[in-house]
Formats: sequence, structure tokens, C-alpha cells
Amino acid sequence: MARQLTMAMANPCCRPSLPLCRLVRCSSAPARRSANYPPSSWDYDSLLLSLNNPGHDRAGDPWNFVKLKAGVREQLVRASRGDDQIAKLRLVDTMQRLGVAYHFETDITGILTSVHSSKPPRCSWDDDGDVASAALRFRLLRENGFAVSLTGNYLTPALQSDNAEGLLSLYEASYLSFRDEETLDEARTFCANGLRELLPSMEPHLRCSVVHALDLPLHWRSPRLEARWFIDKYARDASNSDPLLLQFAMMDFESVQTVHQQELVRLLRWRKETGLGEKFGFERDRLMECFHCANGIVWEPNHGSCREMLAKLTSLLVNLDDVYDVYGTLDELILFTDTIGRWEECPMEILPEYMRALYSVMYDTSNEVANNVLKKHGFDVRSLFQEAWHDIAKSFLVEAKWHHGNQIPALEDYLYNGAVSCSGPLLLQHAFSMLNMEVNSKYIDLVRSYPRLIQSAALVLRLCNDSATHSAELERGDAPSSIAIHMLENNSSEHESRKAMKDLTNDAWKSINEDAFKNDQFSIPFAMACVNLARTSHCVYQGGDGFGAPNGRKNEQIAELFLEPLGLTNNDKW
Repeated sequence: MARQLTMAMANPCCRPSLPLCRLVRCSSAPARRSANYPPSSWDYDSLLLSLNNPGHDRAGDPWNFVKLKAGVREQLVRASRGDDQIAKLRLVDTMQRLGVAYHFETDITGILTSVHSSKPPRCSWDDDGDVASAALRFRLLRENGFAVSLTGNYLTPALQSDNAEGLLSLYEASYLSFRDEETLDEARTFCANGLRELLPSMEPHLRCSVVHALDLPLHWRSPRLEARWFIDKYARDASNSDPLLLQFAMMDFESVQTVHQQELVRLLRWRKETGLGEKFGFERDRLMECFHCANGIVWEPNHGSCREMLAKLTSLLVNLDDVYDVYGTLDELILFTDTIGRWEECPMEILPEYMRALYSVMYDTSNEVANNVLKKHGFDVRSLFQEAWHDIAKSFLVEAKWHHGNQIPALEDYLYNGAVSCSGPLLLQHAFSMLNMEVNSKYIDLVRSYPRLIQSAALVLRLCNDSATHSAELERGDAPSSIAIHMLENNSSEHESRKAMKDLTNDAWKSINEDAFKNDQFSIPFAMACVNLARTSHCVYQGGDGFGAPNGRKNEQIAELFLEPLGLTNNDKW
């Protein structure tokens, strides 16, 4: 069933259709719902004061940074000239996990190209029994776009002994599987069970890595969060770490953190200038969480404009979701959806004030992006953005009608609609125009058609959201989630339905892997933004609702990524 639903998502005609909206005057004192969301955990005035403090510029001596970078590049050059392929792969893997590989993309591509061309594109451990190296080779080559497969009998003695490193490497590699690689699914289950059995006998450093992987695999982790965790872990493994590489990674992390802090200052000022915080007493004020999400999609310093735009859009989408999900009356929502479809500079006067205020900021923010794209590429993307906003408004309205009419949709109908209402397509359609070197009618038509890569990433976002919010939404009396619908349709327990949705998530990830790493339909930056949207979905909703009720763990992640110096600690909260 999960496979059928995933394939159904490949239908590009998934936009929810609604009858022509009628103009309705709303009651002067309509009944309003409340989700009782907690207030923001962050004091914006204090944050602005703190981030404007020159003491936050911890990028270090630029000349020292240049020397360290040259030293790391020399290590790559020496490795590329050597014959030890495993040493090359381990160096590349370490640099990627430390978050510094973006400085050396050409060098790393050269190394991986030489590794790929030196052996057949089949990675196997049947000959030498080195499971860890074969799996590492497969993972690095596949996630960097090389045609490669992984084969081997995972029931061989190499994996039946106390080979925790081999089990861990194969476990991580299995998450790069395509849809026709069921053997890797079997290997994943086998490795996970084996690692759990071996946990009590592992030395602490390896146990830390295994617990981390079993909690969430590397391929599903947000890159910046992984870099923060891995720098800490790498520093504590003094016998196996390279001091030069560690020092460079730490300096680079704080340099990038400084860039992110400057962006936060601009975003905090933007939020205050919009005045939405004062006009919306009912909405979730989650600007910091929205920047965290945007940073998960594109974190590299050179994508700052795209990241700030995504943070603004995410903040507005959270507000829009609250309007449709909680506060607005059905008559108001029908009128609002029609207004968004018109996409005119001045919203209709008949709209309530709070809707006019939100609409104006939505319109101005999206048009600012469109104007920048027009200047850079000479192509007008306003119609793409207009459709994106109208599509998500229609999808929100469909869900509102389900709620108001006490209707329970079929699971496939829910997922068709949810692939849009999750906000993933709108975010990615805006990001596309800022991440592509070329923007023209061919590519815009492709993105407008909701290609499978966008749909699959959006499906992961929807399912992660449902997994985290299912219980709270039931308590509020919201429209049922995918889990609740599956339970009703199949007369299953919550545990069984959660497993079914997890299987659907796994299938969506296989489609993401194929379209991002096998099919060259999009530029690498945009393909990776789609991959990272799915990764960020796990990050935001793991252990709770990162937007509805951010917990202490989420606040700690935000603080350590953006606000606090890189103090190396003995914690494993990542």
C-alpha cells in the first residue's frame, strides 16, 4: 500500500481544485478557536542587542584561516596522489561530516572520480570481507552522483562476528537505496538488530556513534546539526582526529555562524517592521524556528539571500496555517482564498484587518524575490509564485472544510492535498529561482508541474509533521492526520498505522534518492535543497512539534547553531 501511495504522488496534477469562491460578509463577532500554542521562547529585543554586540564576531584571524585551509587542501592533494583508496574515502567522509567539504568541492570530486574509475561500479565485500569500506565507498559515490551499486552477502561471517564498524557502515549506506534495491532494506534491518545486540560490549566512542545512527541515520540528518555534533565527537576522539582539520572545522563553523547571526539580525528587524506580531494575537511566533528550518534547507554562506527568503516565507506560512487551521471562520477563509488567487497588490476591503495585514506581507515578500529574479535572469516568475500561494491556500481551505464538515477524507485524498499544504512545494518553488544558474520557461514549467522530487520531499515533510502532531491535533479536534485516517481505514492500532506511515516515508526517500542522485533533472544546489527539506523535516519534528511547541532540545539546537560559541562538551543531545 505504501508503494501505491508513493507512486500516486508522482501524478503532477495534484493541485486541489475548488469551486469558484463566493463573496461573503462575515459576522461582526464570529466564534474563534484557539490552539493554545505557547509563546515564543525568544526575546527578540535581547537577541538583537546581543547579536549586534561586536563580541559575537568570532570568525578569528582571516590569515590564520587561509593558512589552515591551505593545509587541509594539501592533505587532500597528498591523499589524491596516493594509492590508499580507503584513506581517501575516510578523509572525504570526515570533511563532509565536519561541514567543511564545501570549500574543496573540486578536489573532492577529483578524488571520488578516481575512486569510481579504478574499480567496477559495483561495491562488494565478498572478495576481501571489508564490509565497512565497501559500504563507505558506495555511500560517498552515490550521494555525490556517481553510478554505483552495493552487493554482497550480508549473512557472511564478516557480518556475523563482532563487526560493529561494518554493521554501522552498511546501515548508513542502506539509506541511499533506490526503489528496486530491496536487498538494502533487508540489510538495514539486519544491521540495526546486530548493532543493538552489540551495544553493551562497545567501547564508548563507537557506542556514541551507533546510538546516534540508530536514533536517526546520517542521510536523514540536517547537515548543519550533524556538523555541530560531529565536531564535538571528533574533538573527543583525540587518538584518531587530525588537529589541523579539527582546528579548521571549528574556525569555519564559527565563521559561518557569524554569517548566520547577521542574517538573523536582518530577519528580526524585518519581523518587527511587518507589525504582524502586534496584529496577530493568536498566531505562533516562531521566527527563530523558521530560520532554523531555512538553514536546514540551505546553510552554505553563499546562499544567504535564499536562506533569508525561506525564513521569511516559512514564518508567513506558519501564520497562514494558523489562520486556516485555527482562527479564521469558514466564510472568511473562502474569501481569503479567493483574494490570494487574484494576487492583486491591494487586498479587498471586505477582508478582515488581520487577513489584509498578512496578505500584504505575503505579497510584498514574494514579489521582492520575483523582482530580484527578473533583474538577475531577465525572467518573470510572478505567475509561478502566484500559483504557489493560491495552491497552498486552496489546500488549507480543503482541510478547513474537512474540519468544519466533520469529514474524514480517504488517505490518498489526504496525501494529495497534504503534499501541498505541508508548504514544501511553495518553499522549493521560490528557492528554485534563487539557486539555479539558469531560469527560463523550460525549468519554470518543470517546477510548476510539481515534479516527483518536490512531491517526495513534501511527502516526507507531511508525514513527519503528522507523526509529531497527531496526538495534539486529536485533542484540539482538528481534521484527522494520516495516522488517524489509516487507523480508521484499516481498523489498525496507532502503532501499526505509525509503522505504515514510516514505510511510506522510506519509499518517499527512495524516490528522493533516485531523483537527486541518479536523474540529472535539476541543478545540484536545487536537488540538494529538496533533499535537505526532507532532512530538515526529521530534524524539526523528531521528538515533538518543532513549530507548535518547541521543546528544550529544539531550543538548545538553535542556541548552539546560531547564538553560542563553539564550546566542546561531553553531551550527546544531537
